[in-house]
Amino acid sequence: MIKQIYKNNSMSTLKLQSLFKVLSVQYLFTASNASHRAIVISNRSGNYQLHAVDFESGFHRQVTNKKGGALFGSISPDGQYIYWLKDEAGGEYGNFVKVPFAGGKPINITPKLKPYFSYSIASDDKGELLCFTATAGNNNKVFAVQVENNVYKTNEIYSSDSYLSEAICSSNGKYVCVAETNNQTGKNSLVLLSLKNKSSLIYSKLFDGGIPLSFLKKSEEPIILALTKTNNWLRPVLYNFTKDRVSKIDYQDFCGDVWVLGWNKEQEEIILCDIYKAQQKLYKYNIKTKEIKRIGPLTGSFNFHFNSVAYLKNKSLIVRWSDFNTSPRLIQITSPTHKKWKEVNEWSGDIKSQYKIKNVSIRSSDGEDVQMWVVFPKNKNRKLSFVIDIHGGPHGVNNDEFSPEAQAWLANGFGYCAVNYRGSISFGKKFEKKIYGDPGYWEVEDVVAARNWLVDNNYASSKNIVLYGWSWGGYITLLALGKYPDLWNCGIAGSAIADCLMQYEDEPAYFKAQDIERFNGTPNTTRAQYMRSSPITYINNIQAPIFLLHGENDVRCPPRQIRHFIDKLKKMNKTVSIKWFSSGHTGEFTNTSLRLKLIDKILHFAKKNRKEGPLRN
Repeated sequence: MIKQIYKNNSMSTLKLQSLFKVLSVQYLFTASNASHRAIVISNRSGNYQLHAVDFESGFHRQVTNKKGGALFGSISPDGQYIYWLKDEAGGEYGNFVKVPFAGGKPINITPKLKPYFSYSIASDDKGELLCFTATAGNNNKVFAVQVENNVYKTNEIYSSDSYLSEAICSSNGKYVCVAETNNQTGKNSLVLLSLKNKSSLIYSKLFDGGIPLSFLKKSEEPIILALTKTNNWLRPVLYNFTKDRVSKIDYQDFCGDVWVLGWNKEQEEIILCDIYKAQQKLYKYNIKTKEIKRIGPLTGSFNFHFNSVAYLKNKSLIVRWSDFNTSPRLIQITSPTHKKWKEVNEWSGDIKSQYKIKNVSIRSSDGEDVQMWVVFPKNKNRKLSFVIDIHGGPHGVNNDEFSPEAQAWLANGFGYCAVNYRGSISFGKKFEKKIYGDPGYWEVEDVVAARNWLVDNNYASSKNIVLYGWSWGGYITLLALGKYPDLWNCGIAGSAIADCLMQYEDEPAYFKAQDIERFNGTPNTTRAQYMRSSPITYINNIQAPIFLLHGENDVRCPPRQIRHFIDKLKKMNKTVSIKWFSSGHTGEFTNTSLRLKLIDKILHFAKKNRKEGPLRN
């Protein structure tokens, strides 16, 4: 049954709770050689946790029971084991543990390593070699874990002060591949490491935007499936390290960035997602015959990370899907046509709203086209209070997808605008990289252009524009409040960056490497740019009330710089409120109870500052 929940512009506590407590799936991570087995990241038990799911047998169990929830995990190629980073209080520094798919006691697989920052782990087919990229100390490193008689021996096989991608491991355990982005030049290389004898670097190939995904299983030569930038757009390729040969996977109808969701190596078939200007199309492609066809829903959004498709024996596919009005769910795209689909009931929410979504293109201050989504609440005869939702990343994107926060804003009478500023993916390399060298500048210009369009087109009251964002979106919120102080009613910034210099001093090497590339140097070499990009530089200008929300254990946006920002605001008698929560960077999302408390405070703050708007012409 679908719940129709928005019949007026006020929202009860129960209705607000239903938005965030409805059964939802955030991610699907499938086993590469047994993809009917998967990790499902779901809130079915309350907070988001890892669940082991076998879509053929129907078996499922909750794997993690972390107090603040869990968002990331890995599954072995055969689907027999699950790995996740065991950290403290959501701080994202910890050690990987391993647990059987069917259940058992977690085992620390790196007992001799101090806690490190990492997302995922890869394995060979036999489970005898594990590899992962981690921030340990002041460097980014690749570790290999040899498994023999249940003894885990860890070796550091590569180290760099540059950005390293997640590592992949060959099926036979001979090779590891990782992408490295040079801090000085910004150039990207695919790095091949040999584990046959002594661990060593054996090859490095320059690619534009290379992302390694998986080794080809049937070849003794090191051949990988990867993503690279081709003519401004992300495209999949097969790359043979031995022969230095690139085989492109392309199609004349591809428009945007093409991501690989799944690779059925036995059938030589891959599932592709073409994302162009924040809209997605799903394809099935045969590597051998080059046959390609559009499949699945024609609207809405999917997970587009690698191994986010489950293949069933009947050749049906399971993917995560939602659109702006439909809460996230797993759907089964049925064989043989793959044109029809049905919900996987055990993993599907039941909320459906009926908002009309406008896909709008606006002109920014330099004439660049910028895309945004605009949604209106019902039964309004006045110019609206509008919230501009600024996504994180910065290399994220606001798709046509469900957001309980967006639904809550609308149900409380606010218009909703989600702008895909410069830096967003799916608009081409030039658009994505425009922010490099001057972080924050173009993002703010695009947000201001969105605000002006809403006001100039008689949709929004000029006195009632709310800025709202988390992480990089929180950073842009604070920067816009200082650079254009008279345009905003108030600003709400979660897990934000307020001082880029202090941020650099405290953040892990993983994020330092990214900042060096974005700022074209370190604070020692480009200090003026770090200051120019810092919200704290413009603190004197701020006029609008600010509501800050921040995790006490956040390592991505460390809290010292936020405390410093708050102290300066208070000394200047600026209006600022702060809500600290005892978690890390993702805790505001994975912890459903906390998420509800925060959105309630956010809405209360925005409504308290709302001014009466004029009648619409």
